[in-house]
Amino acid sequence: MSPRHLTENGNGAPPLGQLDELDRGIIAQLQIDGRRPYRAIARSLGVAEGTVRARASRLQEEGILRILALANPFQLGYAVQASVLIKVTPIAHEQAAETLASWPEVMYLSSCAGSADLYMHVVCRDHDDLWRLLGERLGAIDGVLETETLMELRVHKARYVYPSLSPSVESESP
Repeated sequence: MSPRHLTENGNGAPPLGQLDELDRGIIAQLQIDGRRPYRAIARSLGVAEGTVRARASRLQEEGILRILALANPFQLGYAVQASVLIKVTPIAHEQAAETLASWPEVMYLSSCAGSADLYMHVVCRDHDDLWRLLGERLGAIDGVLETETLMELRVHKARYVYPSLSPSVESESP
């Protein structure tokens, strides 16, 4: 087996799950503008458009990259955003996480170490919706011991671009 087979998958790309500078450059540019043409990305990185297209497809197939639209929740009628810290019994943790993950208002959910077991971010149409979510629905989940809700009053920064992928592209971002 040649050394090339240990470092590439046959199309010049690194092995599954590993990123090289070209992958990082493509991701960095698509994070800033998910609709940026592959031709423009290729030109800026000094490679062929087909290379960018193949790399972007591979990154999506491997679950490394997902291109989507980020909507402003306030403009969509979600006047209330909140983060909720949740303590649950260890035996109920998995079921509670599954239940919460199924709720459409839950935009983000993760398991935590520390003072909370679960962290969730929710969007609600109004305070009454949040009240029902917290008091009726969340309170009805078996194993929930305690919650702490942090209301968002004003968003000062919402950035979903990971730093340090490609310094030259980062400096161009708005």
